[in-house]
Amino acid sequence: MIRCFILFFCFLTLAAMTSCAPAAKEANPDNADAASDSTALAPFDTLAAKIKALNAGPAPFDPGNYTFKGDAIALSWKMLAKIDFEEMYNDSAGVFVPYPIFDPLVKALNGKTVLIKGYVIPMEEIGEADILVLSANPFSQCFFCGNAGPESVMDIKLSGKAPHFKTDQVTAFRGKLRLNDSDLYYLNYILEEAEVVE
Repeated sequence: MIRCFILFFCFLTLAAMTSCAPAAKEANPDNADAASDSTALAPFDTLAAKIKALNAGPAPFDPGNYTFKGDAIALSWKMLAKIDFEEMYNDSAGVFVPYPIFDPLVKALNGKTVLIKGYVIPMEEIGEADILVLSANPFSQCFFCGNAGPESVMDIKLSGKAPHFKTDQVTAFRGKLRLNDSDLYYLNYILEEAEVVE
């Protein structure tokens, strides 16, 4: 529960940081060019449909685009930084939330086995012993302190019992990457079935 509050606070912080972005243009029925443009997006009925549309479309996997270490794709934070966000109002949260638009190279990795290295931020200090966050930056410079974006952190779901980690311990993990574009209780990047790589 505490973790949910922290993540919700982080989304509010990010929303505040990105509130200077230009507002989305509303359709103008008097504009004949917009009305005749067959590529214009149709209106959506629900937030879920809008979110799904952000990451719609194929993302073919081409192994030639990636570096492998064994059977895992060596994932870098630079690659994960290839992301855009679109703010949409979330009724249940009562705020505008920046929803991710994943780069096709990242989108193609959804469900693939990857290897990533970063700084561990244990959540056990707030009562969540089974949750880890991996960051591209040390804790004092990370997303949770307002010094980086949400693309610089990843939820780590370990396949077994979590060993004890120190804050900012540099560690590599191997697991299946899952992209999260809609669940506000998790980060945009989630590493499932994760194992520590020595």
